[in-house]
Amino acid sequence: MSFNKEKKGSYGRNLLLMLLLTAITFAVILSGNDMENLIQALKTSRFMWLLAGFVCMFIFVSCEAVNMYQISHSLKQPLPLSRCEQYAFIGFYFSSITPSASGGQPVQMYYMKKDNISLADSSVMILFIVLVYQLAMLMFAGITALLHPGLAVRTAGHLKYLLPFGLIMNGGAAALMALFLTSKKIVQNLLLLLLRAGARLHLVKHPRESREHWLKEIRRYQQSASVIRQKPLLFIRVLMASLLQMAALSSVPYCVYRALGYSALRPGELMTCQSILTLSASAMPTPGAVGAAEGGFLFAFKDIFDAENIKTAMLLSRGISLYIFLIISFCVCMTVHIRTSQSKI
Repeated sequence: MSFNKEKKGSYGRNLLLMLLLTAITFAVILSGNDMENLIQALKTSRFMWLLAGFVCMFIFVSCEAVNMYQISHSLKQPLPLSRCEQYAFIGFYFSSITPSASGGQPVQMYYMKKDNISLADSSVMILFIVLVYQLAMLMFAGITALLHPGLAVRTAGHLKYLLPFGLIMNGGAAALMALFLTSKKIVQNLLLLLLRAGARLHLVKHPRESREHWLKEIRRYQQSASVIRQKPLLFIRVLMASLLQMAALSSVPYCVYRALGYSALRPGELMTCQSILTLSASAMPTPGAVGAAEGGFLFAFKDIFDAENIKTAMLLSRGISLYIFLIISFCVCMTVHIRTSQSKI
């Protein structure tokens, strides 16, 4: 009887979670966007180039899956690529619906834990991926700026208020992730401080047992971090995949550019504008950088698209790089949530 009640309660919670995530998804998609214009733009654009943009975004998500696959094998906790792909889509979804893309990594770790991956291993894996991604974002923007300095200077001028914020936030995030991975004491001291605070606030019911459990997890975390630090070739492989990830994301505006009938500019020029925009807007404290990314696009690409087409280009670019993949990743999240929930019943 109690089992049936627990089973019904589990199904009820899952249903509520699905409804909540569905509401958030469509709120993000519909907020501040003229969907009629987007649909009209889709009808009048060259389909094959829009499909190419879709492929670029699939590569963007899949690169994170490849990095998870590489790191998990280095940690002797090998994950199948299909499972890594699921975690990558989960990260994309929750990063897109939370401020400053802050929700993706904790939820990835949550589902990894449900799949019996230790918190220590998942923490090292995610921290390493985030660190290298931040470095790749900075490097890719720098490389494209060196290749197209005049355009980069003009784009930076158009984003003169957003860009300094993005540089500080993304550079700071990279430094913080590096500190967490290289310092043997900072994670332990931070976690013990949180445990003591939790005990004083009566949020931790069994402080001594909790302390022993987390010290054990920290020791495993330090062992995994040590493995990562001793594998410079792994860093290079993950960095190469992350640079490809940034190139794929930055190629979406070029695909939109060609879909709208333009052909005068080379791919690298539009990738330069997008890489600077990504660096500028990615850390904005709105879900999916909504608002900053759209407004930033109108400024960053004002020298690329005609005035009558730039809003259409923005809608198509955001439609491919965020909204379509938000729906796809939502479906993946629901599939994974149902799978992991059923395995516990």
